[in-house]
Amino acid sequence: MITYGTNPGMGMALNGNIPLQVLEGEAVSFDKSLQYMGFAPGESLLGKQIDYVFIGSCTNSRIEDLRAVAAYVKGKHKAAHVEAIIVPGSKLVEKQAIAEGLDQVLTAAGFELREPGCSACLAMNDDKIPAGAYCVSTSNRNFEGRQGPGARTLLASPLVAAITAVEGHIVDITEYLN
Repeated sequence: MITYGTNPGMGMALNGNIPLQVLEGEAVSFDKSLQYMGFAPGESLLGKQIDYVFIGSCTNSRIEDLRAVAAYVKGKHKAAHVEAIIVPGSKLVEKQAIAEGLDQVLTAAGFELREPGCSACLAMNDDKIPAGAYCVSTSNRNFEGRQGPGARTLLASPLVAAITAVEGHIVDITEYLN
């Protein structure tokens, strides 16, 4: 699953298409959302180039999430045009990830590990996604401007985010799993 709009309920299958129509009474919100995101009804997101991947904060950055991401990216490297940020869910998760050597695997794959905290989940400090940039994020919200003014957030799981970082664009992950 991945989101195409500006609220968590605007989700679809990775290999699906953005709906052509929505329920009566939701059309204005739907149209506004697609305009903000730069998408069109019926569009597929497969092949859509992304600029950032954010795996982190308290949501979807538990130790088991970091293990899954590290297992996939081991021996691989993120796409050159993608900035990949990982923020452990807590200091305890960070400590455990370091003890297990996950930090080394993630760093070798080109992922930037940051200190636990809110970070790019809500555009805190300097961790902002630039206006117009697409970010596949494991955050729990994708409201307009959540990750920075004009940032375009697509919510997905940690594994979808990791595969997207390596490929540089949205893919049907079933083709990448053993």
